[in-house]
Amino acid sequence: MILSVDRAPLDVPLTLVEIRDEVLSDRLARMGVYPGDELIRLGDDEAVFGPVRVRGPRGEVIIGGGVAARVIVHHDDGHKTPVAEMHPGETGHVEGLVGGSGLAHGLKLLGIEEDDAIQMIHRVPPMNYHVSIGKQRVLITEGAASKIWGEMGGQPMQFAMVGRGKPFLVRSILGGERAHFTLQRLGIVPGQTIALEAVAPADSVGASGRSQVVLCMKTGLRLYLRPGQAQKVLVAPELQGQ
Repeated sequence: MILSVDRAPLDVPLTLVEIRDEVLSDRLARMGVYPGDELIRLGDDEAVFGPVRVRGPRGEVIIGGGVAARVIVHHDDGHKTPVAEMHPGETGHVEGLVGGSGLAHGLKLLGIEEDDAIQMIHRVPPMNYHVSIGKQRVLITEGAASKIWGEMGGQPMQFAMVGRGKPFLVRSILGGERAHFTLQRLGIVPGQTIALEAVAPADSVGASGRSQVVLCMKTGLRLYLRPGQAQKVLVAPELQGQ
């Protein structure tokens, strides 16, 4: 029986049959993932990650949990994990990306590309950013703040890294349609000037964010796929007794 991996049972051996997405197939092949490989699908609770602060070639940046789960790092000791699973102080180089051109473009703005050296600094705790847009006041998460790219005093940077009370010109939104829609609804769009008023710890109950499909390869490498990507990955459950 062949089915898409988003419909596959959890925690049972699966065989990768086909990847019906040329870009995703190419990216996974670069990381040594091919049809015929063995894997299992993990529970959805494995997909919950928050933003992380990392050091790349151009200094420290913050990347959202969804992005951190899709950037695969080859560690100095030889094993591979997503950035989201790195420990503070761990280093390596970017082996590949499990995503499309939008992910690659956003990371390039932050100064991170394939083969670049990268170091985990720490995980970013849940925070609320109080933002002024003219006379309007809005709240955004630390993940949303990390997706706002622009400049302050002529210096390019993420909004998550700015100082309080200084005008920040939004140049672009890093991320997919969901990030664009969420920030646009609040009035945060390219060309708009905003300012950070305060940052405060955020209360958190349970997990938030779009569900993901989590795969663990036989090598131990974990992959975090969006539902749309998972629908294009075909697998076959291994029969008991084989």
